[in-house]
This record gives sequence, structure tokens and C-alpha cells, in this order.
Amino acid sequence: MNDEGAEVQGGVAQIEWLAGLFPILPPRTKRVTLMFTDIQGFTACAAAEGDRAAVRLLRRHDAAVLPAIREHGGRIVKRLGDGLMVAFALPAAAVAAALAMRRAAGAAVRLRIGIHAGEARTRAGDLIGHDVNVASRIADRAPGGAILVSDAVREADGVGASFRATQPLVMAGRKPIRLFLVQEG
Repeated sequence: MNDEGAEVQGGVAQIEWLAGLFPILPPRTKRVTLMFTDIQGFTACAAAEGDRAAVRLLRRHDAAVLPAIREHGGRIVKRLGDGLMVAFALPAAAVAAALAMRRAAGAAVRLRIGIHAGEARTRAGDLIGHDVNVASRIADRAPGGAILVSDAVREADGVGASFRATQPLVMAGRKPIRLFLVQEG
């Protein structure tokens, strides 16, 4: 390859890098099932017991959730302190992964898991949009050791679990979203 070819390739890389900073085209929208995990009591543990205890708790979290994500075809979008944002193609895969996570975590980690299916826009390797916010809020509402899902997940094909209705999620300017606790199917 000559110097001219190297310049062209370098120029393409620079244009792609700049496009990431200042996107010209709108992000793509896609259907996705989003899962957020969180550790109940993590902040209190870190404050009371220190950073080493917090790291041990994060390792237990990862040992419980990472194998299930891989096994059920999930993709980690990002780490969020003491949890993860994960994308799955189908609600059934997300619920199966969540059940496996809960079994693996046992009493060692009080996982809070929220799952919602909807649309998300891609932006620089991240997922954004209203349905992403809904999934995050659902996880925030989940009690420790519980899996909480939206009606969109409960109604999806092939979800092998039983559900118990709980208080709906109310977001300003939106219709309330029915929520369900997942129980072993």
C-alpha cells in the first residue's frame, strides 16, 4: 500500500470519528428488550464496609449475571455502577436470563431486575429513548431479589414464567404501564 492509500484510509477514519461526535444522519430505531440489573443495598454496603466489600459484591453480581447474559444471547450495552444495561432480541430470552440470574445469585446478591420491550435508538454504541427510560424505572421499582417486567414483556410469545400483577408505573404525560413480578414458571 502506498502513502496515498494510507492517507485516504486515515482520512476515512477521521471522518468516521468526527461523524460520531456530530452525527449527520438520525440514529437508527430498533425493537429491543431491555434489562437493567442493580444490587439492592450496594451504596449502604460500600459506605459501611468500604470499597473492598463493594468490589466483592460486584464480583458476585457479575458471577451471577454474566453467564446468563451469554447463554441467552444478551448484549451488555453498558455498566452502570452496581448494575448493567443489557439488550436482548426477544422478551423470552431476557426473562429466561433473569430467572437464571436470580437462581445463580441466591442469597449472595439481592438483585433487582427490570425488563421492558419496546423501541430504542442507537447512538454511538448506546441505546436511548423513552422505552429505555421505562426499563430503567422498572428496575428502580423492583424489590431486592425480584424480577419486574412490563406488560409488553408479559404478553410476548414464549415467555416461560408466571406473573403476579403489582402497582403500575406512572410517568408524567404517559399512560400508566402495567407491571408484573416474575415467578418461576
